[in-house]
Amino acid sequence: MGFVPWLVVAFCGVLLSAALPPSTLWPLTLALLPLFVMVAGSEKPRRAFWLGVAFGAPFFSLYILWLPSSFSELLGSFFWALFPPLVAVLAAFWGLVCWASRALGGRGAGTLWLLPAFWVLMEWARTQGYLGFPWGTLGYAWLDTPVAQLADTVGTYGLSLLSTVLVALLAAALSPYIDTGPERAGRLKRTLGLLLVATALGVGSWLVGLSKGDRPIPEATDTALLVQGNGDPFGRAVSAVAEIDIYTQLTREGVGRISPPPTYAIWPEGAVLGATLDGRAGETTRQVVQASAPEITLIVGSRAFEAGKSFNSAYSLSGGQVFDRYDKRFLVPFGERWPLIETAAPLYRAIFGLLGLPLLISTSPGKALEPLLTPEGPVATYICYESVFPQVPRLMVKHGAGLLINITNDAWFARGNGARQHFDMGRMRAIETRRYLLRAGNDGITAVVDPRGESRLELERRVRGSLLASYGLATELTPYVRYGHLLVYALIAYLVLAGAAMRVMGNE
Repeated sequence: MGFVPWLVVAFCGVLLSAALPPSTLWPLTLALLPLFVMVAGSEKPRRAFWLGVAFGAPFFSLYILWLPSSFSELLGSFFWALFPPLVAVLAAFWGLVCWASRALGGRGAGTLWLLPAFWVLMEWARTQGYLGFPWGTLGYAWLDTPVAQLADTVGTYGLSLLSTVLVALLAAALSPYIDTGPERAGRLKRTLGLLLVATALGVGSWLVGLSKGDRPIPEATDTALLVQGNGDPFGRAVSAVAEIDIYTQLTREGVGRISPPPTYAIWPEGAVLGATLDGRAGETTRQVVQASAPEITLIVGSRAFEAGKSFNSAYSLSGGQVFDRYDKRFLVPFGERWPLIETAAPLYRAIFGLLGLPLLISTSPGKALEPLLTPEGPVATYICYESVFPQVPRLMVKHGAGLLINITNDAWFARGNGARQHFDMGRMRAIETRRYLLRAGNDGITAVVDPRGESRLELERRVRGSLLASYGLATELTPYVRYGHLLVYALIAYLVLAGAAMRVMGNE
């Protein structure tokens, strides 16, 4: 009997990995149910912690398996040695959630009152700071269902809260560890009542989502050319590679096929490397880029250098001049930013050497989350990894953007589901803001996503080409854009009040 609970939660962690993109088998969110029941019934908070770890370790081992599979192909088998510590850290986050809920809530129903709020706060916390990595957020399980349409009101974290509350209600109804009344009739009544509440919440969310999905969206009256150059990611890592000729040719050919000309031509992240676009030094490069679409605003990924710092940037070019620049703020941990690299350079040099790389230099984060200005108006232009941080496009839209543009380089995702996971999570940003999303990737996924989160058109991956994307502009601010930041404060306030109430009531 001793090993059975651990095997059960580990197997349920495996099942949950199929609930999220790209599979989105949303009924498998119920794989959380045995974990919640066991955590609520655990004799000590320490056991609750290890139950959370036992659940999280197989989940993350499967869900982000693309990470070592892809990078080891590019950087060598040594990269596999870095994977177990990463999984252990991510699993420990879920262990801490279970520990805190059990420690503050006591054995039984009190734990289930706290688990949903702690779980969602941990999801939010994993998007903050130097090492933000939000893969595994439960709200994405609803992506291809009507429930996802609620994201324009509650956001993705609100959908995570819906998931965990539903599971907590079911756990309270079914758990043998929870006192639900002294008599059999009383226990049965309480169980049926909780099941009825859970059913009403689930069905109600589905029906409200259906009604939201039927609402009209902006008419797609404008067009943009999305350019996919299919460059070599490894070559870009070891040295700056000039691919301007590829992109100018694809742009020239694409624009030549379109009448009337599109509003924008959009190049992916890092399309211009080894050359600057700023100042007098970038004059020649700007003219070459602009010549591929002389009458069109270009949005181009490149590097910017300022005061000894290097930025991953998006430029808007018009008339051969820089109209505006946005510097990526949320950087990939251990991909663009290297903690303490200045003081631990020998250690990093040794590790990079094992991976076949020179000592890399950290990218500096941008200063503000502001939309990119263009002659046609502000657009929410964010770069690659930033698409999985809901706050990025939310703030840009709040500051006036009527369109989302994501430039990215997913060529690093050589194997597995990483590129599709990245794209699918990014689709939720379109629902949250009710904006069209235009996505230009180095090797894909290049696509146009409508304000319902549906991918309308995609360009085949790993080919060179261009995609004509139709879109419309929006001006309305969704409740999530206006008030989405308040959910975190509400959850913190709830936990403080609930924890205090439980202490007063004498919960152990």
